[in-house]
Amino acid sequence: MTDPIGLCAHGEAAWHAVAYRSLDSGWADDGSLARATGSVPHPFLLGAVTLVAGATVPDDVPGVVCDSYARLLLPGRQAEPTGFWMIREQDFQPEPVRVPGLTIQVAETDADVAWFEYVAFLAADGRLPQRSGELHPAGSQLLPGLTLLVAELDGQGVGTSLSVATDRVNNIGAVTVMPSYRGRGVGAALTEAAIAAAPGLPATLSATPAGRGVYARIGFTEVGRPLHHHPANPLP
Repeated sequence: MTDPIGLCAHGEAAWHAVAYRSLDSGWADDGSLARATGSVPHPFLLGAVTLVAGATVPDDVPGVVCDSYARLLLPGRQAEPTGFWMIREQDFQPEPVRVPGLTIQVAETDADVAWFEYVAFLAADGRLPQRSGELHPAGSQLLPGLTLLVAELDGQGVGTSLSVATDRVNNIGAVTVMPSYRGRGVGAALTEAAIAAAPGLPATLSATPAGRGVYARIGFTEVGRPLHHHPANPLP
């Protein structure tokens, strides 16, 4: 296998490249460090992702730096472990995930994208976007490599996932499930649907502690735990 942490870092950087582009913000990737070239356009987004173990992070990088290999000391920043890099090889054969009545649809219109964002924000932390298109503007469904998915059950929006496919990986993100629908296989089904958007690629993701066990049960292997380096004195 190619360096699995490197693949996860590449996938994370690819997702940020898509997000920054959708928000008309600058993002650059020199093969060692992927980073914002201006300000960070949304609190959910990182300022940089290291792509190799010995990456150099300039002092002018804004926001949070994801130290993918958890090896750097960055003066003026506070480091904390966050998430778990996980990967599933493309030849893994999962058991089918069946949730009676569940439907999962690809966002194809601007209205679909708005619905995706509404469900994703509400399922993730119980709040709505401050404005429509806050993180996923209209037209996001047209960005190359991006697939946005919304799950519905009993006539309700119950969760989301997304896929960002490159020539190397299929990065899975935004796997959210409404609290009252958790523990029923919805998250696993959404993850499998995102993997199916680019099944010929290894799937990568950054798992939360709550999601770690779900991903392990459907074939993901933990390969590392990055550090997030926060500015010691972030701007208000």
